[in-house]
Amino acid sequence: MNSSYDNSLIEYADELAINYKLISDISYCVENINTYFPFVGERINFRLLNNTKFVDSDQEHISFDAVNFIKSLLDKRICRSDDVVIYIGDSLTNNGYEFYLNDLLKIIPFLVSKIPQHHYVLFKDFKKIIYISFENEIRFGVIN
Repeated sequence: MNSSYDNSLIEYADELAINYKLISDISYCVENINTYFPFVGERINFRLLNNTKFVDSDQEHISFDAVNFIKSLLDKRICRSDDVVIYIGDSLTNNGYEFYLNDLLKIIPFLVSKIPQHHYVLFKDFKKIIYISFENEIRFGVIN
């Protein structure tokens, strides 16, 4: 069942004509995150990942910084615009959403400004992840 945040996200993506695939059962994605990524407490331990990138932002600039962070991954050829990613929130959205990374750039400002939760962008190969925290931290890492 969709939450009100899911409905808002779907409506926004449809307005922008962004192609996405709704994932109503995200347990497989969460299981892969828990299996393949190292944790310290309840958070991914990015220090144990390869090719890590970190940015701390503030509430006023988080949308801008998140978009620029992802663009820098594209510019450095760490990621490609046609990479398939899965967006998962940690509490307010019930569904996952599969996008192309380039389309995710268009919707990131909405996600971080309108849905107050931790945001996970898992690459379809389950080897790369972007994390945008509710505390305005932006992290990226790659597993071996």
